Amino acid sequence: MSNLVWLASFPKSGNTWLRLFVANYLMNAKEPFPINKAHLLTFGDMMGMPYEKLSGKPLSALDDEAVDALRPRVHRALAAQKADVMLVKTHQAVIQRKTASTVTADVTKASIYVIRNPLDVAVSYAHHYGHQPSEMVEALNSPWHKLPGDKKSTVTQYLGRWSDHVLSWVDDAVLMPLVLRYEDMKREPHREFARAIRHLGMEVDEERLDRAIRFSSFDELSKQEKDSGFIERSKNADRFFRGGRIGDGLTSFTDAEIQRVIQDHRAVMVRFGYLDDSGELKL
Repeated sequence: MSNLVWLASFPKSGNTWLRLFVANYLMNAKEPFPINKAHLLTFGDMMGMPYEKLSGKPLSALDDEAVDALRPRVHRALAAQKADVMLVKTHQAVIQRKTASTVTADVTKASIYVIRNPLDVAVSYAHHYGHQPSEMVEALNSPWHKLPGDKKSTVTQYLGRWSDHVLSWVDDAVLMPLVLRYEDMKREPHREFARAIRHLGMEVDEERLDRAIRFSSFDELSKQEKDSGFIERSKNADRFFRGGRIGDGLTSFTDAEIQRVIQDHRAVMVRFGYLDDSGELKL
C-alpha cells in the first residue's frame, strides 16, 4: 500500500508542532491530545525496534550498512499496517545510500516538509543538544552532518548541509511535498494548517481546525511539558518547547556568523523568502 505520509524537516524546524497539530485534528477530541502519546499516532523514522524485528538481531549488532539495507523493508512493513494513513516523522535527507534511498517512494502517499530560517534553526538546535549556537553554524554547513543512532533504540539519520537537506525534499519529482514555512505557520496558522489537511486528502472542518490549532499552541504544549515532562526532550535541554520565536538568530550570533550562514545558504534562503534579492535578511 502507498499510505506513508512523511512529516519531514531539518531538526528543530517545527516537525513536532506539525505532528501534534495533525494528532489533534485526527483525534477530533474535546481536550488536547497528550504530547507524550504522539508516538502512538506517528512512527519515528529513527526508531530501531523494527530493524531488530526484521533482522532478528539486537540493534547493537547492526552497522549502518545493515540498517540501510533493511530500511525499505521497514517502510514496507509500516505500509502493510491496516491504515489509510501512516504518519512518519523523519529528519532524514532524501539521499541514496549504498543499497537504498532513505525514503521509500513506492509506499508513499504524501509528504509535508517544514522549513525554518536556518539562523533560528541553529539557535534551537544548539539549545536542544547542549551546544553553543556558534557550533551549529558549522554543523549546518557540513555535508557529513548526521544524528548518530545510539545502538540501543535509534538508528542513524543523515542530514547533510541545511541547504542540501531542504532541496533533497522540495525538489524531489516523485515525493513532491507540500512545503510549509515555519514562520507562516506562526503568522497564519489557520491558512497554513488548512493547507496541510487538504494535502493529506481530508476536508477542512473550520471548527475542528480551530480547536486543533489551539490544542497544539505553544502555551498548551509548554503547559503539558511543565506538568508531565516530554519524553522527546533531550537530556541536555531544560525544556523542549522554548517559545519558537522568529528572529532569535539575529540576537544569538555575531555579524560575522550571520554573514557566514548567508554565504553558505544564500540560494535557498532567497528562494524561500529569508533573504531579499539584495541579500538583506527578512523576518
